[in-house]
Amino acid sequence: MEKLFIKNMVCDRCISSIVRILDMNSIDYMSVTLGEVILERPLDESQYINFSSVLKEEGFEIIDSTSPVLILKIKASLISLFGKNEFPKKFKLSTFLTEKFPYDYSHLSRVFSSHEKDTIEQYFINLRIEKAKELLSYKDKNIGEVAYSLGYTSTAHFSRQFKKIVGKTPKDFQSNPSDRKSIREL
Repeated sequence: MEKLFIKNMVCDRCISSIVRILDMNSIDYMSVTLGEVILERPLDESQYINFSSVLKEEGFEIIDSTSPVLILKIKASLISLFGKNEFPKKFKLSTFLTEKFPYDYSHLSRVFSSHEKDTIEQYFINLRIEKAKELLSYKDKNIGEVAYSLGYTSTAHFSRQFKKIVGKTPKDFQSNPSDRKSIREL
């Protein structure tokens, strides 16, 4: 058994892509989840090089250092929050992460910031705003419903944060949606 950590896996389609690549290369695997592949047996050097090359062509990358793996797991955990229909009530970022990982929040924050251009908090805010942009572009929820569904307790706070990051109010964005990013780009 061998565990590989894959960078840029952010959704179910990414998992499907990795499964397709594994099948195309006749690599036996036990499971594929966001950011992680468990193989039935280790790859030999030529398989590893070929697999790594195909992954890069598809926008993925094998990670082999402990800190980037932790960052990948943090990102995957946060991204998974936005795949659910309802955001957890009374959500606290530090509590969520310390329950998921065997480290205190200050360590997680330090490692994340040393390898990424943003803090964990800013990364999380950016994820929330991108999800808000997605929900607003559907136009089936009002701004208050979007804010509440993403765990904001105040529409005013949501609107201020949205405008600060996007440069326009949620209402302006909803009437003319543009500039959405893929979560993979964050």
